Amino acid sequence: MKPLKATKSVRSIRSTRSLRSTKGFVEPKVDVCSLDNILLVACVKFNCPYSVLIRKETKEDEYYKSLKQPESKAKHKRTDVDAQIKSQASNIADTVISDEIPSLISTTSLPPNSITITMIYDHFNTLTEICICQAKVIPRILLIIIGLLVPHYRNLTKFTITKSHIDLYTIYELSKILKASTITDLCLDGSPLRGADYSKLLEGTNLQNLSLCRCNIHDDTCKLIASKLCYTASGQNLLLLNLSSNHVTDEGAKDIAYALRTNRHLRYLNLADNHITDDGAGYILDVLIEFSLSYDEILNMRQRRIEYFKCKESLYAKYLAECRNSSFDEISQISRKSSVKRRKTSTTTLRSKSSAKKDKERPSTASATEDFFKTKAEMMTAEILGPYENPFHPESIKIVDNYVYSLGNMTLAYLNLAYNDLSYISIKKIHKVILYQNSISMPNHRGLIKIVIDGNNLPLHCTDMTNIENLMMRNSWRFSSKIADMNRRKARKVENE
Repeated sequence: MKPLKATKSVRSIRSTRSLRSTKGFVEPKVDVCSLDNILLVACVKFNCPYSVLIRKETKEDEYYKSLKQPESKAKHKRTDVDAQIKSQASNIADTVISDEIPSLISTTSLPPNSITITMIYDHFNTLTEICICQAKVIPRILLIIIGLLVPHYRNLTKFTITKSHIDLYTIYELSKILKASTITDLCLDGSPLRGADYSKLLEGTNLQNLSLCRCNIHDDTCKLIASKLCYTASGQNLLLLNLSSNHVTDEGAKDIAYALRTNRHLRYLNLADNHITDDGAGYILDVLIEFSLSYDEILNMRQRRIEYFKCKESLYAKYLAECRNSSFDEISQISRKSSVKRRKTSTTTLRSKSSAKKDKERPSTASATEDFFKTKAEMMTAEILGPYENPFHPESIKIVDNYVYSLGNMTLAYLNLAYNDLSYISIKKIHKVILYQNSISMPNHRGLIKIVIDGNNLPLHCTDMTNIENLMMRNSWRFSSKIADMNRRKARKVENE
């Protein structure tokens, strides 16, 4: 006979029902691993001399909004309920955090010497930006703590310090933060420091956007920044440089123009509201058209090309040897494993059936494996070394009467020279530059798309100015149509996924 099944008690039935009911309720959890919470606790532990107040903001992505499709009413209701639950949970979490550290969060109990740090999140609730605004003093210990925490937040890409009082220690700690993090955008607008070496921010970092508006920068500081923008320098990743509302003169513009001779990464250059005349603007505009190479530039071009091919050959030989050794080890292991099976078969059958075939197939298989090894070594070398990059690539130079000429810097797309000391001479030169760049077709390089010269001593009506505006409108229309095509392709990929 089969044993009788035990019946459940009333207590067990109630317990199972209670478990089912509690599954639907999710207890709100405090996000202890968020940067704002850890930063507050760390400032207390390390005795930060200033009180820290954290503000949270959410920045919606416009591109993500445009890709959203209209949802059904039921889905809207469901999302509304979820939003209410999340808001209640966040309110509970905020109350828990405020109970733990009331002196740092409550604004009423804050002393006058406090620092407000704004944490900006995206629609995925991921930290993307840290902003410090109107701080009388930024203590060094605060930046040290941020530098220790920032490497663990891989989506953080922007750091902003505006209208604040900074010192040399601030620049030093920021350079350390940039080296250890994924920050690519740094804004120090309205935070002047006379004689600061901002070039330290470009050494060994992945900085792409640097804004130094109203930072009391003179020609000596501008020269240090320009020295990092030359080819093979540490600031080759920089795409945007904003030096507006400073004290840059023609000497600083000359240093920037010298860097633009070899820099093929900078896309945006803002020199508005400085002290640049027609001479300084001429230095920059002369680099955007055809110019002759100096003796040192020709030697460096040839030396870089020789070093590139030497490095390529050494890497190719190294990876080819590794492929051969690894394949030999794999073949030996396979032969050892199959030796047991071969013992079971007779030697006569092996000789009769496979000896003739192996003798015919050996040369063909050996050549095929050798070709495979060579192809694999070439792919590995190309992946590590990358393509040959040189500002004076054979496709971007020409030789006329034994003199080497560069076709000019076709990478710079935006140039702002507004509110300087320019005259009609600069208008003539700008018109010449735009006509020259439109006559040259280079892949992935369109030349100037927009140039701003408002606020200068220019005539109100002239044909050259009208022609410049028409050419700029045409170039911007081409660029916008290209971006629209790229956005359509991205939207199609998202829809297909």
